[in-house]
Amino acid sequence: MKISIFLLGLALISVSLSARTWTSTSGSTIEAEMVSKNSMGVSLRRADGSELFVKFDQLCEADREFAEGASSAVGERLGYDLPESLTVMLEERGLLLMEDNFNREDSDDKDDLGGPWTTNSDSRAMGDKQNDLVDGELVMTISPRADHAISTNFMPKETYGDCLLFVRMKLEEGGQLKLAYNDKADKSVWAGHINGVTMNEKSIVLADERSARFKMEFRENKNSKEYKDAVAAAEKTFPSEIEADEWYEVVTLHRGDTLTLYLNGEEVATHSSPGFDHPTKNHFAFAVPDKAIVDDFYLWKLKPVDVGEN
Repeated sequence: MKISIFLLGLALISVSLSARTWTSTSGSTIEAEMVSKNSMGVSLRRADGSELFVKFDQLCEADREFAEGASSAVGERLGYDLPESLTVMLEERGLLLMEDNFNREDSDDKDDLGGPWTTNSDSRAMGDKQNDLVDGELVMTISPRADHAISTNFMPKETYGDCLLFVRMKLEEGGQLKLAYNDKADKSVWAGHINGVTMNEKSIVLADERSARFKMEFRENKNSKEYKDAVAAAEKTFPSEIEADEWYEVVTLHRGDTLTLYLNGEEVATHSSPGFDHPTKNHFAFAVPDKAIVDDFYLWKLKPVDVGEN
């Protein structure tokens, strides 16, 4: 029987390694477990629950090597090491809104992903099954009867502004996947579209859709110079090195008015536009016009930086 790992809610990012004896460079010792680390040192928790932060250069050589080599909380959760700056950001500011590894069974004849996931197959594909859970992966394949791209989506229990998303992705030749961040309560844009990341073998597009493409005031005036200028400023296209039938670790980071995309740990695209800073996104969707496969989905909300914090 398959075991499903599925979470919708809020969770602070932390790690809990077994308690051990830590020794300082001066020879003093403490019994504690390591709960997190960043580029400067480690946070340790004593048996009474109290915590202290110890810099790497205050630890003896053996403990420093142990701490530096230990997997971060985020790395343990993902089974993949993010760039250090992103790992630190999540451990300090991350609230996990959604986690799904798709490792469960579904219906043979209709979309049935479970949890908060919904799809548009009933309304746009005459009820045909377009989402299939296969060997712990979500396979999205458009029906020949569909009149719209697949939308596989959910609404988290809390709105989010700054956020970090992680997902594994594989495309077939000619395939495409869009990560769509929406606000269904925002009536200034068509269908709540706020921004998106579209990836295929030829190009990558970072789009502030709230400021241009789906802005309601442009719906009837898409041939105007104003609309074309707005789209040119709000969207940016990058060359793609994505290859068909290869898995990619995809990370998107919304931080203020800047959206950045990482593939396999490397920054490949970044763009700044006002709509990326929309503070009340309340919906997420995979949009697929043909076929795409995803696995290991995570969405973190990033808590605001404390006043006075750099």
